[in-house]
Amino acid sequence: MAEGGDFRIIAAQTTHTVETARQLLDLAPVATDALGRALTGSLLLARLLDKNVKHQYVTLRLEGDGPLGIIIAEANVAGAARGYVANPVPQDETLDVRRAIGRGLLTVVRGTPPAGKPYTSQITLEGGGVAQDLTRYLAGSEQISSAVLLGVLNRRDGVAAAGGIVIQSFPHASEESIDRVEKRIKHAPPLSTLLQKMRIEDVVATVFEGCSYKQIDSSFNVPLSYTCTCSPERALAPLALFTPDELRDMIEHGETEVVCQFCGRKYRFEKDDLLALHSKADA
Repeated sequence: MAEGGDFRIIAAQTTHTVETARQLLDLAPVATDALGRALTGSLLLARLLDKNVKHQYVTLRLEGDGPLGIIIAEANVAGAARGYVANPVPQDETLDVRRAIGRGLLTVVRGTPPAGKPYTSQITLEGGGVAQDLTRYLAGSEQISSAVLLGVLNRRDGVAAAGGIVIQSFPHASEESIDRVEKRIKHAPPLSTLLQKMRIEDVVATVFEGCSYKQIDSSFNVPLSYTCTCSPERALAPLALFTPDELRDMIEHGETEVVCQFCGRKYRFEKDDLLALHSKADA
């Protein structure tokens, strides 16, 4: 909480989470940058949900016309996230992250599985960056005046720093306070630059230098991780959508391999598994 209760601040240091994604998905630097920002954004939005309701999640789906293709990032209130990039190694790796994503559509899904009906919002991707798109989403769909800051710093040997901040003004915030914070954000160095020198808490202190703020809810301090929820059962489920003839072709080959798009884990299904699916399909 900052400026006498005028603002709410949520910050996340996601270096380890983004580096884990890079390793598991074998991402090129520009794909790491894009997915890292999306993962961080999904974790921040998840913390805006009611933390007392278990299993709530946020999914971001970026469908841009850039070479990375579809990008998916999902996170839950417990701090677990995972993601996917359709083209993890684009032909032109010199593109910046904005052009690599391109223009298109951002879909934000919030839900509580398994019974809760998801709430879906969509806005256009205007090529200004993931942080700007999420800022527009919060302003339009959530009717909350917000600023989203995201940053990923890549090195040759991996992710050196990653993180993000969401700053939201409450209705009673004065124009003077809002103007002061907006100027601080506008003139601050890129978040990725700040994160290579300091912790996320210190970045918040820099943005709000000279302003009074305090932590009001220690339960928001949760460990963040890249966690995939795939399993043999989930990997087998899509095969049930194949026709009996298609399953018969798989059976003739003896085994089938399914690769999880979120973590790269490989699942091999033997002939007996496929025969069981074929029997159900024929039933």
